[in-house]
Amino acid sequence: MIKSTPHPGHSDPQGDRSGIRPAVAVSLPHQGSGCGASYPLPGAHGWRSVCRIVNTPLVDLRGIWKRFGDVVALAGVDVAVRAGEIHALLGENGAGKTTLVNVLAGLYRADAGEIRLAGRSVRIAGPRDAVALGIGMVHQHSELVGQASALENIVLGHEGPGPLLRRARRRADVEALAARYGLTVDLDAPVRTLPVGVQQKVEILKALYRGARVLILDEPTTLLTPQEVDRLFGTLREVTAGGVTVIFITHKIREVLTAADRVTVMRRGQVVATVRVDEVDAARLVELMIGQRLPEAAPDHPPAGGAPVLVVTDLVVPGDRGAPAVRGVSLTVGAGELVGIAGVSGNGQRELGEALVGLRPVASGRVVLDGVDITRATVAARLDRGVAFVPEDRLADGILPRQSVADTLLLGMHRVVFPGWRYDPRRAEALAREAIAAYRIAAPGPTAPTAALSGGNIQKVLVARA
Repeated sequence: MIKSTPHPGHSDPQGDRSGIRPAVAVSLPHQGSGCGASYPLPGAHGWRSVCRIVNTPLVDLRGIWKRFGDVVALAGVDVAVRAGEIHALLGENGAGKTTLVNVLAGLYRADAGEIRLAGRSVRIAGPRDAVALGIGMVHQHSELVGQASALENIVLGHEGPGPLLRRARRRADVEALAARYGLTVDLDAPVRTLPVGVQQKVEILKALYRGARVLILDEPTTLLTPQEVDRLFGTLREVTAGGVTVIFITHKIREVLTAADRVTVMRRGQVVATVRVDEVDAARLVELMIGQRLPEAAPDHPPAGGAPVLVVTDLVVPGDRGAPAVRGVSLTVGAGELVGIAGVSGNGQRELGEALVGLRPVASGRVVLDGVDITRATVAARLDRGVAFVPEDRLADGILPRQSVADTLLLGMHRVVFPGWRYDPRRAEALAREAIAAYRIAAPGPTAPTAALSGGNIQKVLVARA
């Protein structure tokens, strides 16, 4: 039986469909009782739905290879994702998770391998191909237009034919889509005024509006509070209940055990295992991620006494708009201690860190390092005393995107590394090679542009520099 069906959430299956063509439903008999969920199958006329075929994955990545210069980012990766499941990709920074989904989303082209959807081989040469095949991606960093409303962001690029937006029609389509998947959003609010968790809902709605039946989320909880994380996972369950398949990237084991049905663990560009979440525990997932079982945790004893290394007293730090972002904070850090600063994003953590390293002026209070008052010291003076800083936004504040890995590693260290300000490119390259080897940075070499590295490897560069 073959019949035309409109995409869920769109009221008009014909001309005014934002460029999205009608789906074609193809019902095929198979063994077993009932049809169950259906697979979307790409074809010449858009999506086709076929009844679930036993043991046929919806998304099947076979033997995917991807190299960046001499660096092998993906080495023959096989991942199979079933229809209607939440499938996690788990691994350390630089394991190849984001590279893999970028291949599926058309942002990278695989050097070798095959992508199959519902049993049929497909070619994804770019993002437009992926969208046409019903694959949508929500990136780690928001790609929304802050000044525009949520509705305008959702329909951007799919406003429909002609010069008029036909706002009422678009709103009706989006509201129907939001109602179907339980995604409550103020469509008239400028995106910049929405909490991060709500912005993420806008990103999800944007992907669904384009007809996504496979939804990819890259590190979706990075900027969310625990409460927002719980709400996101509730949203994902609503989305999969509505027939969408979810793939999400994470390196947080608790999230996998909480939200996923199955998990594929990656390490150094290869798949280690794919398992059901109810068949593993946290310790086993850690072992798969790092390649060895962690030793039993030692009793938590505080470090031995001695003079504090860092003492902060009644610190007041202004925010970007002049009002205090940090009010009267005091803390003491002893030698060997690891001290966490906890709180919901936007409550002064960034400003406190920038004040400690000298990037932000202090209104009042004191910062004492090894008995020396550094409250008014320059950044250079603090670096000389051993203060290091890994910024919150590694792309905007941590690297020079077009500069080489060597340049990024030595950024701010020229006075120390090159006395007399005589830059020695051979010494710079040698130091960079040492750091690349010591921190296992997956880079073609010291001269490679820093922005060409994966997010996890950029983070390693920043830690190595610190």
